[in-house]
Amino acid sequence: MNKFLLLVFLILIIGVPSAYAHPFLLDSEPPQAGNAAIGTTQIITKYSEAVEIDFSELKVFDGNGNQIDNGDTAYYEGENSLIITTSPLEDGVYTVTSKVLSKVDGHLVRAAVIFGAGETNVDISLLEAQEESETTFLPEAAARFPGIVGQTVVLGCAISAIAIWGTQRKHFAKENLISINRTYRSKFSKITGVALVGVLASNFVMIAVQTFRLETSPIDVIGTSFGATWLIRMIITIILLGIWFWMERKPRLTSKKHVPMLVASLILIFTTTMLGHGTATGLAAPMILDYVHNLLSSVWIGGVIFFAFVILPTLAKLDWMEKEKTVLAILPRYSGMVTIALGILIITGPTLLWFLESNVTSITNSTYGFLIFAKIFLALIMIGLGAYFQFKVQRPAVKNLGGAIGAGVFGFGEKSPDVSKEGFEPPTIGALACKKITKPLKASAITGIILLGVVSLLVNSSLPAGEVQTADAQTATFGFSSTLFSEQTKFDISVLPLGVGSNAISVVVSAIDGESISDISGLKIKVSNPQRNISPIEISTIQSSDKITEFEGEATFGFAGTWQIEIEAQRTQAANESVIFDVLVKPTLSEIRTEITEYDFPEADSAPLYPRYDGDNTIWISDAAEPRLWKFTLDDRQFSSYDFFGISTIFLDIDHGGKIWFTDTPNSKIGNFDPKTEKFEVIEIPSLTAASPYSIPIALKVDFDNNIWIAVVDRDMLLMYNQNSKEFEQFLRLPTSESGPSALLLDDNGNMWFAEALSGKIGVVDSKTFEITEFAPDTPLDEPFALLFDKSGSLWIAEHIGPGITKFDPILETFDHVNVPNPESLPFGMAIDKYDNIWFGQHVIDELGVYDPYNDQLIEIPIPTPESFTQFITADDNGDIWFVEQRTKKLGVVSISSVPGQARTVTDGVSQSGFNYAEIVSPLIAGGIVVSSLFFVKSVNDKRRIDKMLS
Repeated sequence: MNKFLLLVFLILIIGVPSAYAHPFLLDSEPPQAGNAAIGTTQIITKYSEAVEIDFSELKVFDGNGNQIDNGDTAYYEGENSLIITTSPLEDGVYTVTSKVLSKVDGHLVRAAVIFGAGETNVDISLLEAQEESETTFLPEAAARFPGIVGQTVVLGCAISAIAIWGTQRKHFAKENLISINRTYRSKFSKITGVALVGVLASNFVMIAVQTFRLETSPIDVIGTSFGATWLIRMIITIILLGIWFWMERKPRLTSKKHVPMLVASLILIFTTTMLGHGTATGLAAPMILDYVHNLLSSVWIGGVIFFAFVILPTLAKLDWMEKEKTVLAILPRYSGMVTIALGILIITGPTLLWFLESNVTSITNSTYGFLIFAKIFLALIMIGLGAYFQFKVQRPAVKNLGGAIGAGVFGFGEKSPDVSKEGFEPPTIGALACKKITKPLKASAITGIILLGVVSLLVNSSLPAGEVQTADAQTATFGFSSTLFSEQTKFDISVLPLGVGSNAISVVVSAIDGESISDISGLKIKVSNPQRNISPIEISTIQSSDKITEFEGEATFGFAGTWQIEIEAQRTQAANESVIFDVLVKPTLSEIRTEITEYDFPEADSAPLYPRYDGDNTIWISDAAEPRLWKFTLDDRQFSSYDFFGISTIFLDIDHGGKIWFTDTPNSKIGNFDPKTEKFEVIEIPSLTAASPYSIPIALKVDFDNNIWIAVVDRDMLLMYNQNSKEFEQFLRLPTSESGPSALLLDDNGNMWFAEALSGKIGVVDSKTFEITEFAPDTPLDEPFALLFDKSGSLWIAEHIGPGITKFDPILETFDHVNVPNPESLPFGMAIDKYDNIWFGQHVIDELGVYDPYNDQLIEIPIPTPESFTQFITADDNGDIWFVEQRTKKLGVVSISSVPGQARTVTDGVSQSGFNYAEIVSPLIAGGIVVSSLFFVKSVNDKRRIDKMLS
């Protein structure tokens, strides 16, 4: 039994998921403590989950505290990001305040971003003074607690009434049956009635708390996503109350009459899932697992409450023999039901953890982890009481009835009780099972209710990563090394391995000319993550060298993301010197998990080519074989097509009004499709030479003024079409003849970049002067055919026959080439995923390339369908990658998530040799399934033998 309890403990540690249930600020443009260019007119913030635009707002303040924004907060790229515009920023420090309402759980989260414009540096003390947002929402937890308890009781009672009580009614004598039915109906109605009143009261308190939080009316709250879920919950609660009144009028409650309450309560607990952590991930699997978790909790805790407050009081008026028989018959059935629940939890727990939080240490070192352990402790008490019922109540009860004990390890004898046998003595009241079980069962029920209180806190708390301070080290990446300068001091800094977990920080402090500074008394290092609202945490340092002023410390990054490090050199004879910088902690390519799903185009004559995500749950795809545009909606995963009079569609872009622009390359035309009116407009490319009226337009791109730029590959020209005047206003001939312009890309300053596929160059057109500048490495690029800017402003170029991708630094004007593993590949379209990795199609081989520019790693992800002929790709709001398989006529998506790497787990009695997640979880799942199966078999055998003994 001790081994069994230990195994359950380990399973519970693994199986309890973390929370990611609040819209924390993940990133911003400009970044925290960063600098924006003078003249910047928009601020962008990105969050961990979808937010309600009507109750979310950004405000921008200057250094004097004056609000300078235009009050036009809007969605940026989907519901996970916001944008606000301002008048052109001048030199100075600016503060952006963010107040966002989660679309998932209705929590209101505040944050702030401080940045400088121009050459102004941000004062570090301003970051430390930021107001921290709540990580545990206590009013919401208190409001939802009665509802969680109530729905658990109602669902648990309904299931137990059908599965347990429904099997026992037929065994009662006729003279007792009427009285028992009356008592049962009274007790069942009382406990479920109180539970439903609790749910109803909780609903009202929830809406009241939300109304207070948002400082608005209840009607406006109901208009939010949270309010819609609340309204569904309220309707179901009213339906349940109606069912309760209907059941109250029935003289006898059969199993069938419990079914309506069971069905309605199953729907009720789904509303809790809609407000939970699983839904916050945006994935179906965690939602399902979260629902199953709620269901199994109700079976367990609600079953205990049903046993304690319905069954036992119902049996109170029976004589001791009938009472003992009934309790003895129910115990193995109840044990079997709970064992099934635990057996399912053994599988679903680690699976849910895979989606939500894979770092056990980060859980154990947070407030959230404290609640987890409290939940585990309470669950273990309930498991212990369950073992008590089985071994200290059930076995003596068999003895009381005269059964022989010891037929096998777990078995009981099959001898029927013989009350008339000579020498048989009725047991004392204290020895009766129904007496011995009463107090422990009520204690178990109370423990379950307290456990649900902890659950209420958990579901209203942030993820462990939001507050974690220590974690085990994962696989080392390649580290960070840099030299930074303050006004009078140079800091030579290294952070190794720059991964999730423990990292060594080494800092050498010297004067700017490299000479030592004599009055350095110490060094302070602070680590924070403003994007996740983690305030600065000071780490201890020691001076590791006397010859040079070098300090060392150990910092812990609890999760992947952008972390901020502040270093302050303390001086005795001058002002302290400090620097602040960001480091990106991200999963390596070996630590990401990919899942590919493919969707077939409905038409066999299609040749899909170029995907373009519109930011509104829709992907538009061109068709190289037909004059057609394809629309694929992410909500229902369905295709629609739109035809026009032409030949084909090749490259796509979307203008500011939502029109889909395309090139009809073989027809020497461009055109657009308006999704609102579902009408096409076709525009002919004007004659560019006297020799032929036809040209070959390939790429096109929309600029900031909603003008359309076209690359004409056979004329060495770029054209600009003005939508307002309906005229081609610019005809720019490139300096290099036979250049073959083939790709266009707009930068943040409105300048248009282009690639010259034939000459092996890239270039840029100044948006104001239309001056053209070309760039090329010493050896020309090998057919550059696609362009992509990363978050640092570097330009990536796909060299189609390189084969490889090349990074161009627009400031230093340098080229760095990255070779791809397969020499047969032809790199083509590129996109950036959620972890800032660069993905690219490889045209003639059935693999997608993935390059990590931070760690200089490159891998290939196989495409399931052979001969896919993938050329172009795009990324959606979630950072997942979509690609088109032209020859197999499919649209594919790569769902991307991070998984734990090789962790060095440090626990008592466990070596530090290192185990990955699978190595820990697999044996626990296997062992748990075996043990739960054995105990389930034991319950079945107990039931069979006890039924035979009592028959």
